[in-house]
Amino acid sequence: MHFESSTFALPKALQQLLPQPAVPEEGMARRSFLKVAGAAGFALGVFPLAASAQQGGVPAEGLKPTQQPAAFVRIARDGTVTVTINRLDFGQGVQTGLPMLLAEELDADWSKVRSEHGNADPAYVDPAFGMHLTGGSNSIKNSWLQYRELGARTRAMLVAAAAAQWKVDAAKLRTDQGFVLGAGGRKLGYGELAEAAMQQPVPQKVALKDPKQFRLIGKPTGRLDARAKSSGQQGYGIDLRLPGMLTAVVARPPVFGAKLKSVDDTAAKAIKGVKAVLRVPVDRGGEGVAVLADGYWPAKQGRDALKLQWDTAAV
Repeated sequence: MHFESSTFALPKALQQLLPQPAVPEEGMARRSFLKVAGAAGFALGVFPLAASAQQGGVPAEGLKPTQQPAAFVRIARDGTVTVTINRLDFGQGVQTGLPMLLAEELDADWSKVRSEHGNADPAYVDPAFGMHLTGGSNSIKNSWLQYRELGARTRAMLVAAAAAQWKVDAAKLRTDQGFVLGAGGRKLGYGELAEAAMQQPVPQKVALKDPKQFRLIGKPTGRLDARAKSSGQQGYGIDLRLPGMLTAVVARPPVFGAKLKSVDDTAAKAIKGVKAVLRVPVDRGGEGVAVLADGYWPAKQGRDALKLQWDTAAV
């Protein structure tokens, strides 16, 4: 189960352990300096890089970031549809399940559908809880309508782009397997229409399929990530390595809201690779201890070596 990590002010002792931002040379643009300085940011959680959303589309008034197709769908010239997912996949299959919901309403060619993870952008929060969340069996339940509507909105924009190009009524067009079809055998692939489609207004309300029309949902389907995971090619957060990067493992209280009475970190600091031990705020007003090290294993060993006493009297 994954929840957003708590944030905290970085102690000066720890700041010295991290790579320092370059001092801007005279004449360096302020924007460039901010990019350099931002590279020294710190977080307890690492979010995969998001897909580069296809730019364009006129957002419909009243739609939330979680409802905007540009943040979730990218269509390449060859018709490949890349769907950004708003969850982590821990083996529960959301790398396939969520794109399937969108692809169903999009009428996409499933053989050309791909998926990738989103990041901490507000577009990728759980639409029911309003936070970045994977857990509680909520992935499909909370995003069932969200991803179907994203697919339907994208489909409507593709149809509108084709109608504009052919100068016909959009209501007379239909879609199938990654194509917009018109009278007289005319057809245009989604890849051909993608750029123009993303400049179309985003419809606020869309009609969804009757379940009797489903081609993908509820049907036997291979997982999009099966080959990568079965062949060892799948990348995971724990595989990420950056210059000067530290790994944090947090010792959390036995109950929500508990504070620390005392911390004995002598043994933890003696473990090779451990760089710092910090008291940090955690969920619901509680307090925890973060052990930072050169990698996961020394960080975990350091956490296991901590001697902690908790104050649970006030919770």
